[in-house]
Amino acid sequence: VYVRTTSSSLHNNTMSYHDGSHTGFAIFLNKQNLAFALPLITLCTVYAFFNYVPLPIALTIIGTITVLYKITSSIKSRAADKKEEKIASLDESLLKELAADEVGEREKRLQKTAKKQKKANDKILQRIKDNKKAAKNAGNKVVDDEDDDIEDTSTFASRGRGGKSKKR
Repeated sequence: VYVRTTSSSLHNNTMSYHDGSHTGFAIFLNKQNLAFALPLITLCTVYAFFNYVPLPIALTIIGTITVLYKITSSIKSRAADKKEEKIASLDESLLKELAADEVGEREKRLQKTAKKQKKANDKILQRIKDNKKAAKNAGNKVVDDEDDDIEDTSTFASRGRGGKSKKR
C-alpha cells in the first residue's frame, strides 16, 4: 500500500531518536538502566561512606539503621500475621454465621412442618369429634325417628282400635 504524503506531513512523520512518550532525562534513567547500574552505585556509595565518615561513627550509624530495620520489619510481620489471623477468624466467624443461618433455616422449616402437622392433626381430631357428635345426634335422631314412628304407629293402631271399639 502506497500512501501519498505532502512535504508538511512528511516532516511530522519523520522518525526521530527522541520518542514523544519519553520526556527529558527519562531516556537515560529508567528501571532497566538502574538495575544494571545498581552494583556500581552501591560500591561507590559504600566506598565514599567508609572513606569520608570515621569508623566509630559509621559503625554506630550502620548498627542504628540495622536495628531500626529489624524493628520495622518485625512490626510489619506482626501486623501482617494479625491481619491474617483476623481474616481467618472472620472466615471462621463467617462460616459459623452461615452455619447458624442454615441451622436457623432448618429449625424454621422444622417448626413450620411441625405446625402444619399439628394443624393437620387438629383438623383430623376435630373431624373425628364432629363425626362422633354427628353419629350421636344421628343415632339419637334415628332412635327418636324410630320412636316417633313407633308412637305414630301405635297411636294410629290404638286410635284405630279405639275408634272401632267406640263405634260399636
